[in-house]
Amino acid sequence: RRLELLHWILVYWLWEQQMSNPPEGALQESPVSALSKEARKSVIQSMADNFDAQDEPKVGIFWYDSDSDELFGVTAVEACDIPFDSQGRKTVRMLHKTWWKKQQQRAKAKGQKDGKFITDYTQIPRGKIFQTKSGVFELMCGSWITESIIDLVKDEFNLYGVQLEIKIDTHWEIGHGWNEENAL
Repeated sequence: RRLELLHWILVYWLWEQQMSNPPEGALQESPVSALSKEARKSVIQSMADNFDAQDEPKVGIFWYDSDSDELFGVTAVEACDIPFDSQGRKTVRMLHKTWWKKQQQRAKAKGQKDGKFITDYTQIPRGKIFQTKSGVFELMCGSWITESIIDLVKDEFNLYGVQLEIKIDTHWEIGHGWNEENAL
């Protein structure tokens, strides 16, 4: 973190040097150059204040593309930024079904007749990250999950250094979703 802070201090110093000696033909009236020295210091301090918040764990949704071995359709929010729900959990409000439907509409509008968004959203491996009031993060997924996919999820959602429990449930199995839920 100190090295990163030194990096940004150097970047700021170089930027300040460039602003005080702009190249010939450069715009002299830019919003940044209008900042006072005190205002610039304040802006830099505001950014520095967030250095420790870059690795905040996140909650959200994702799909897994087995062909590219990558997550896609990720919707993630830092867990500290949202409240717990009535069940004592927090996650993003976006549902897989809703996100997928938007992608299907875009694909149809572009005249795409094939591709992953033409199929049903339940036919692609998907999962959701929750946080409980006790601080535990839960990865809800189907039995298709592997250690390498868990590592991708940990990287994407900054879930290193937190307690993570893997919860396998029929809802996230391939071919299952809201339509198959009798209770909902």
